[in-house]
Amino acid sequence: MKPVLTNLSKITECLAFMNLPISTYNSEDFSFIKLHKIGIKLPFQSPTFRPDFYNLFIVIDGCGTYAVGNKEFEFSSNQIIITRPESFSSSYWTKIKKVYAISFRKSFLLQYFPAGIDTVLELGGENGYSCDLTEKSWKYFEQTCQEIYNLAISTMSYKDELIANLILNLLFLMQLHHNGDSTLKLESEKQATIVSAFRQNMENNFSRLIRGEDTSLMRTKEHSRLLNVNENYFSKVISNCTGKTINEWINEKLIDEIKYLLKHSDKSMKEIAALFAFNDLNYFCSYFKTQTLNAPNALRKEFNNADKNQNYV
Repeated sequence: MKPVLTNLSKITECLAFMNLPISTYNSEDFSFIKLHKIGIKLPFQSPTFRPDFYNLFIVIDGCGTYAVGNKEFEFSSNQIIITRPESFSSSYWTKIKKVYAISFRKSFLLQYFPAGIDTVLELGGENGYSCDLTEKSWKYFEQTCQEIYNLAISTMSYKDELIANLILNLLFLMQLHHNGDSTLKLESEKQATIVSAFRQNMENNFSRLIRGEDTSLMRTKEHSRLLNVNENYFSKVISNCTGKTINEWINEKLIDEIKYLLKHSDKSMKEIAALFAFNDLNYFCSYFKTQTLNAPNALRKEFNNADKNQNYV
């Protein structure tokens, strides 16, 4: 069964839509949930959200899958997963024995640590990544999760600053455990700011398109104007720092979004094309095939057939 598609993005509205408890320490900026303590009936399929926050799952004992854009993660025990905001996402759980879910906005960390966190929050330019933990590591992660929870339910002054510090600590440690090499090569704070701002503006543009608040897809000229930087300099910074051109970033994001909707929604081709400002359905299909070497209807059919066969196993 495909997840229910929503455009919900705030932490509390996503929790409310799933009828999950909203505690006094869950806000639009930060949330901590012990998934194993809230009585989720398994198997559990979440709706599709487009969160404006990062999700950090510490899976001590659990099993399932997590789709973020066109990337799919397997939930397994002794694993930690982090995903970026501004992408369609949904989760499917078959086992939740001990799982912690921490959600936070970038602004929650920035108010206490305004400098030096862009690199770790870029996640190497990926929608997210995961890593398996050693016994020593997952015990530390679990202990830190308990510290975050204790702070969250306390009335201690400056508790948010302490929580932000602990979250950053987990992110830095996770980055050290991550096997993949980051493609980002940020040589200066100015370049880091440009890359981070471009990524954020690109994702904002896609989110506004999907909500019907924008009617055009921003390309290099529009992004350089928004950042108030020279177009050629802007192009060189993005290309040199990330190993990909601006158009490659935008095209990969666009295909990622389209693929998710083809696989995980019942929206028609015409509806999907309109979401991303394609006025001509033939051009939409031609563009998709040029980028992926596959027709959109063929990809949807292939995924649906594979999903049916998996359900029969």
